[in-house]
Amino acid sequence: MDWGTTAFRAYEVNADGKVINTATAPEGILTVQDQRFEETLESHIGTWDKSLPVVASGMITSRQGWVECAYTECPAQVSDLAQSITRKTTASGRTIHFITGLHYNSPTIEHDVLRGEETQVIGSLENGATQFITPGTHSKWISVNGGRIEAFATYMTGETYALYRNHSILGRLMKDGPQDEAAFMRGVAQSLQTPTDMLHQLFSVRTLGLFNEVPPEKLASYLSGLLIGYEVGSAIAGHRGGEQYLVLGSHALAANYVTALRRAGLNVALGDPLSGINGQRLIAKETGIL
Repeated sequence: MDWGTTAFRAYEVNADGKVINTATAPEGILTVQDQRFEETLESHIGTWDKSLPVVASGMITSRQGWVECAYTECPAQVSDLAQSITRKTTASGRTIHFITGLHYNSPTIEHDVLRGEETQVIGSLENGATQFITPGTHSKWISVNGGRIEAFATYMTGETYALYRNHSILGRLMKDGPQDEAAFMRGVAQSLQTPTDMLHQLFSVRTLGLFNEVPPEKLASYLSGLLIGYEVGSAIAGHRGGEQYLVLGSHALAANYVTALRRAGLNVALGDPLSGINGQRLIAKETGIL
């Protein structure tokens, strides 16, 4: 189970790790009223075998979630996450094993945290990448060495895009439309050329629209490229050359990141968006749950 801020996702998995049943809903933890997490869970998986262990990760383990679990400190590997599992038996008879998130003593913002992304990375280690990106509302750039998650950085790119798109003057000229690759790449290129100029360059979203250089239905794509480009430029500063990057996320958004990373000249591939299931299974096996 991956229960985040904005979405609920549950997967019934057989002994070989194959997904045999799926339940998803736009019922993130912030939509659950009065801590009715068990009722919400059962409304989605009530027909599934209650004797099966439930392995859960994501914001469901946060202060706003069902059971708050203390962060595991970086660097961390499978055994560290396994030792930090919190167990709960529900009134309906299910045993839930909550995997906690990670805390990193960031040299730039003092404290950085994540919940859920650690399972995606753990589930993708066999790929051989050393740098992992999990794009989303809050994108995470995660560094791995020797099978251990050593460091990570959070970028509020998705949330920033939503704010500018829906709650600023930049969105006034925009019209809905499909993603436009040329407009997206124009934004990426502009940000990579001006890596320290984001607040100034953001105004170009408005002026390019005012002077009809970018049509209204393409402005959102340009804004997306601009913000993702600034994220990429900032995140790769100081990274060693020749590293392998792996992007983990929903196909459309992850593909945008792959495009931007390649534009920046990096060695990048698209990972399995369901790698978190494999990561959860590896952590569960470490504790003997599976």
